[in-house]
Amino acid sequence: MAAPGTNAEGVQTLNASALAQMRADIIACRLMPNERLRVEALRERYGMGTSPIREALMRLEAEGFVELEQNKGFRVSEVSQGKLKDLMRTRIEIEEIALRWSIERGGVDWEAEVLSAFHRLSRQTKIDPKSPDMISELWWKAHADFHSALVSGAKSATLLAIRSRLFEQSDRYVALSITSKGPMRDDVNEHKQLMRAVLNRDVAKACSLNRSHITRTLDKVSVFFSENKEAAETRPEKRAVR
Repeated sequence: MAAPGTNAEGVQTLNASALAQMRADIIACRLMPNERLRVEALRERYGMGTSPIREALMRLEAEGFVELEQNKGFRVSEVSQGKLKDLMRTRIEIEEIALRWSIERGGVDWEAEVLSAFHRLSRQTKIDPKSPDMISELWWKAHADFHSALVSGAKSATLLAIRSRLFEQSDRYVALSITSKGPMRDDVNEHKQLMRAVLNRDVAKACSLNRSHITRTLDKVSVFFSENKEAAETRPEKRAVR
């Protein structure tokens, strides 16, 4: 129920803001896997009342970012090597369908959107210069926008909603792996080759490049789990958001 003097539009805005901020913090691992999510601490963190916080937690549970345990409350969903492989393999299959449909159905406006999204992404630095162990928020957004643009021509709200959910879930693993060892990736060239294949309407090459692109991410995140197996897969029960 809305507080006295609060109209429905204002309530929806607060709910949307709480959801967006909490989801972003989970994806970027500012709220770590298995971290306890106590309502009072979240109220202080986001400067909001109880209702929008609880609404956000319920929505995030439905999306798979948050888990509710009986008699224990909410926590950020755990991560594991097994979940990672299942997620990435599913993402590959779904994105191949979306790419194929997009290439078949996309028009000139879609082509222009892909070009524009790549241009914006190529101008961003991946690592935050102020925080070398974190990915730049501007790069995060430009990267998500580029991959969304590639499949936006599919013209299927249902398919794109599924793809978006998988993409966000995989981004959480990427955030965890940013400090892992391994060869540097040529992100700009990977995205450029993918863009060219899509704009050339080469379905087979686009799907192959996209599969390789996601597999490289899988391999890099797998290194993180190898380096941090106990920390990555053990539930830190004593940790709570603060």
